[in-house]
Amino acid sequence: MKVLITEEMLVRAKVESEKRDAHIQHHFEVGHLSYEERDVLGFLGEFACCELLGINWKDNIRGNYLTIDNYDFVINGLRTDVKTETVPNSYAQKILNSSIDDDGVYGRRLINKGQFNLLNKYDIVIFSLFIRNKLDYWYPIGYLETDYIMKNHLPTYKRPDGGNYPSPGSPVPTSKLKPIKDLLK
Repeated sequence: MKVLITEEMLVRAKVESEKRDAHIQHHFEVGHLSYEERDVLGFLGEFACCELLGINWKDNIRGNYLTIDNYDFVINGLRTDVKTETVPNSYAQKILNSSIDDDGVYGRRLINKGQFNLLNKYDIVIFSLFIRNKLDYWYPIGYLETDYIMKNHLPTYKRPDGGNYPSPGSPVPTSKLKPIKDLLK
């Protein structure tokens, strides 16, 4: 399952990113993307997820970004937040074909500690990815209830392999995610 990113989506994501830039607090840094590029990817993830779930993504765009939103959209009565990341192709393929080791590299979906406290605003989080350096397709990974995440996956620096994350995050095992198709009912 994947969603084609159209030129219209890309242009609009850039516009919305510029509008939101003065009002957003970035919670972490990554070496392979600038803040602007990460913001664009976030908007593209929301737009593509709406497209997949039959929600008009253009109608779902906020009028302004003066405050933090309460959720990205509602599906089946569930307040939803979409998390989108970029993953190198070899790991992305393992995630998408469900062969990734939860305790290995890229085996966990991370919610940064700075965003963890916002989870009580949502009912579910949808996790998704782009293959790194390719914005042609958006891929849903799965979703999970925020209550479960908050009770079972508190933010930590510790990775399951004994290393440390660069900043604390809530490490959600990929195998715990529910299939996105369950939301398509």
